Amino acid sequence: MPTFLITLALAAAFAAAARGAPPEFQNREQTTAAGERLPYVVYIPHALDPAKPIPLLLFLHGSCAECVTHERILRESNLQFWHGYDRDRQLEPTILVAPAGGRGGWTSEDRRQAVFAIVDSLMREFPVDAKRIYLQGFSMGAAGAWNYLQTRPGFFAAANPQAFPARELDVEPVRHTPVWATIGADDPRSAAMAGTVAALRAANGDHRGALPSVTGVNPRFSIFQGVGHGGAQAETQRLPGFREWMYAQRNDGNTAPNVRFVTPAFGSSSGSALEAVAVATDREGQLDRVEFLLEERLVHVDRDPPYEFTFRGLPAGVNTLRVRAVDKGGKSATGTVTVTTTPD
Repeated sequence: MPTFLITLALAAAFAAAARGAPPEFQNREQTTAAGERLPYVVYIPHALDPAKPIPLLLFLHGSCAECVTHERILRESNLQFWHGYDRDRQLEPTILVAPAGGRGGWTSEDRRQAVFAIVDSLMREFPVDAKRIYLQGFSMGAAGAWNYLQTRPGFFAAANPQAFPARELDVEPVRHTPVWATIGADDPRSAAMAGTVAALRAANGDHRGALPSVTGVNPRFSIFQGVGHGGAQAETQRLPGFREWMYAQRNDGNTAPNVRFVTPAFGSSSGSALEAVAVATDREGQLDRVEFLLEERLVHVDRDPPYEFTFRGLPAGVNTLRVRAVDKGGKSATGTVTVTTTPD
């Protein structure tokens, strides 16, 4: 290229930077220990401040023979979701990274080491907040996500495995990491995914299985009715509050409490007065309070067990009751039930 054209190109680039224009997604490669080329796409927000670390999100795609190029993985991954499908329209600045893995899976030692090497190198290169590293995976990528949570426990602040259960599960290194698992009801793997969720819930004190209505005991679980395997990714993006939930998770040494209703049962019926009983636990033993709410309205607070409250004057119809546990570090969890109230 002639010198004057290079000068013009550099001038245009500097002008764009001065206007605060975001950079393109960057196409990079990582070489595995076995010599395999692992392309990956990374988005780096512009105008990073070294004094203000930002989150990093790792996305592992599903089985895809064509997903061996930068261009295909950018289309296949859901990185654009974190922009609201508009470049640099993020809820907050976030480094986004998606390796292009084809159909090779994510859980071989060589592949896993290469993916973590990518993440580790980005943490050295950019001001990444080590307390806010998030993980998503769809299908084959969800199997990878479950595996990564177990092989590097305590590293991720939160995870969203979509449409695939854990192939092997050691609950202990996973149960305290905030997880929101999602799957379609018509996915043939839905029962197995429910089994993974149930095992983790049981480890956190809830032996009632994988009820999708119960969100106060880790992990969260959403089942999309009428949705098959391939639809889970799009439906996850439509979940109210999903992005906000992910960004709220911080790996800061304080685990959020677990809380659930003992009574009433989900979908039960009652008169206008209803006795509610809840159990709440905190890993660090720093539970501050348990709150009872009717819909979104706070109606009672307990500082010490037993956590009980009688809702009175409930209106006829379907009512949503909530119980929220808050620890002394400010983290919380909320369990929800709906009941049908009939006139006395």
